[in-house]
Amino acid sequence: MEYRSSLLTRRRFLWQASVAGLTIPLMQPLLLTGCASQADSAAPVETKLSWKVVVVNDQEPGEPIIVSGTVFAPDGQTPAEGAKLHIHQTDATGHYTTRGGENRNTRINGWMQTGKDGRYEFRTIKPAAYPGGTNPAHIHVYLSGPGYPEYWTDDFLFDDDPLVTSRMRERDSGKGTFSHILKLERGSDGVLRGSRDFKLERCSRNCT
Repeated sequence: MEYRSSLLTRRRFLWQASVAGLTIPLMQPLLLTGCASQADSAAPVETKLSWKVVVVNDQEPGEPIIVSGTVFAPDGQTPAEGAKLHIHQTDATGHYTTRGGENRNTRINGWMQTGKDGRYEFRTIKPAAYPGGTNPAHIHVYLSGPGYPEYWTDDFLFDDDPLVTSRMRERDSGKGTFSHILKLERGSDGVLRGSRDFKLERCSRNCT
């Protein structure tokens, strides 16, 4: 009787071990998939992002543009190292093409992280306004950094857009290089370029 009990205990142990050996490898991909599905707008899991990104390839319909600038600390003078920017936008028809979830997970989006000089740059196409709407064409941008939780800030707008109202221009006047209304100029390579600087905020408004 004692032998039978011992045998059953040993068989049960071997069965449990075999089940565990099969289950653990099968569970790992499911866990990874679950994490990925929750990362719609999360930064890529990398130790360091580039300060300069190409958001769309040369086959993307629309007018190519390059936007660059510097992210500063709240004093507006000290370059902010390690600041992250996430941008997303519509395509040249004014539509988002989402991959599930919110618009931040749209097809045209990109991440950047500044170096010691606080610089960032991205190449994309000039978005179109929403069809039939009154909102100007825009590029959404979120900022974060060491000690600065992510927050939404004013969208990139375009100076030549007839949907940019006089009130919007008045609100943005006097901001100099920190203006969110871009004046695009065509370079010798034929690509439109605009510049905008940022000052990090301590999550006092528009916090996510």
